[in-house]
Amino acid sequence: MKRIALSTATILSASLINLSAATQWTIGNAEYKVDTLYHATVGPGTTETELRIESIDTESPVVNNIYYTVTDLNNQYVEMRAAKAGNHLRMLETVPEIAERMNKPGERYFAGVNADFFNTHFPYNGIGLCVANGFLTNYETDGADIDPYYIIFDEKGVPAFARHVYRAWEGYFQFPDGKTCAFHLNAQRWDDELLLYTPSWQSNFDGRYGNVGYTGTNSYGVEVKLRPVGDNVLYGNRLKFEVVEDPEEAIGNMKIPEDGYVLSGHGSTRDFLRKLKKGDIITSWISFQADGLSTQAKEVLGGFPRILTKGATDKTLSYPEHLSGPEPRSAVGYNADKSKLFMAVVDGRNAGGSHGVSQSELAAIMRYIGCSDAMNFDGGGSSTMYVDGLGVKNVPSTSSLDKDRPEGAPRVVVNALFAVAVAPVDNVIASIEIRDKKVALSSGETYTPVVYGYNQYGVLVSPDVTGYTIKVPEKVGQVNGNVLTASDGHYSSHMTVEYNGAEYSVPLYINGGGEFITTAINEVTTDLDSNVEYYQLNGIRTAAPVPGQITVTRRGGSATKELNR
Repeated sequence: MKRIALSTATILSASLINLSAATQWTIGNAEYKVDTLYHATVGPGTTETELRIESIDTESPVVNNIYYTVTDLNNQYVEMRAAKAGNHLRMLETVPEIAERMNKPGERYFAGVNADFFNTHFPYNGIGLCVANGFLTNYETDGADIDPYYIIFDEKGVPAFARHVYRAWEGYFQFPDGKTCAFHLNAQRWDDELLLYTPSWQSNFDGRYGNVGYTGTNSYGVEVKLRPVGDNVLYGNRLKFEVVEDPEEAIGNMKIPEDGYVLSGHGSTRDFLRKLKKGDIITSWISFQADGLSTQAKEVLGGFPRILTKGATDKTLSYPEHLSGPEPRSAVGYNADKSKLFMAVVDGRNAGGSHGVSQSELAAIMRYIGCSDAMNFDGGGSSTMYVDGLGVKNVPSTSSLDKDRPEGAPRVVVNALFAVAVAPVDNVIASIEIRDKKVALSSGETYTPVVYGYNQYGVLVSPDVTGYTIKVPEKVGQVNGNVLTASDGHYSSHMTVEYNGAEYSVPLYINGGGEFITTAINEVTTDLDSNVEYYQLNGIRTAAPVPGQITVTRRGGSATKELNR
């Protein structure tokens, strides 16, 4: 059989090949039909996918809406980062609010999901501790009814799950004269204590937290502003600090720089600080262990429970009770070689028509989308999937906790996990992608493509590119500006959008498809080697090309469309 290959100098919706080939899942004792509603690149090395699964062969079908991102951890322009609401211990924010506040030139928090469980009343403690960009931003809650698990990203950004985390309550500073002194982190300063205050600290007065951005100390001490030098990872690492200004004595309550820290000493520790001067370098170290192993912890977030280990579902605990029932869920996971990081949300409580899932069902979903290991984050009304430029993608539910919040609006949370674009600022569109990965029209029906534009680093610059050109065979449809009008007849073809030299193509069907039309056949392939993969245009993998149909054939990193006759 001769295979006629069609040129893919334009991108033929390469994302289709990356979709799960499965169109039917087994979850528990039920079979589910799987429909892909949306799939697009949302940032460097990151895609977002939306699925609808519906149980089959049941009198009352169960429907669930799933939203998940996949991030290539080997992409040099993306990092996974924790972020604390308000960047302070006792604050709550929505996931979009956290992203908007954290964004700055060269760092764009472009995709995120809510993370840890938390107390919904003051002082809004997270259940587990949180480390963001190397520094503690949230203490664990003593006496909580959940003993948290953790996801930890080390200094190289490699993820791992841990059951038990130990952070030292004190570390040590070494001063220019070689002497050392123990210090505590983010706490009230008592007699003869040395404290390091980070920007997340909120001082405590009479059991209430306030005075955001200041140490909250009295005047009986010495305080000095510091700036980290090099890698900003405190736990499990020797970190250097530069003294920004000469020390201040007998003042107290120093303002903490947003990009720095304050070292505060009282009593016997004051002498260490009095000797410092602007430009001095001091060194700190404080230990951190995960399941008994020392590690450099750059990002740490709590959750509960771990639901997937090496591809096997972990036993779902019966306590707390909400684990076994259908609820909105959030989760995080990674694949076997830890090269991909997954963030997922499943809607529930009938928000958006989605039923919700149990922990064991969530584990199965995480396995199907590509995870070998996964952990549950806070769910219910907290479940939020956010993408910069596109907004909240899921439909957050409400409960008795959300009397003033309409369904669909995100709830405030204690912290979140984000994919962060770490690339130079560049607003020039270098590549494009059509939002809809397949277009089906009836005769006379019109269609205007929604086109996403990305810079050279893969950052989404515009979710609504204008001024593009549509290319289709003349027999298939007529183009007027950015509007395509379908012709009469039955056709299977493709539509290409071009913008400033960047092109993207998707399958196009008129009246259900029929006669195959292409604008160029520039390559005939007679290579019958078996080292290839075959996909239908909807992304379903097949064992071999289907006669009379268009097949996407992938050979290594390249792909072609092929008509088999």
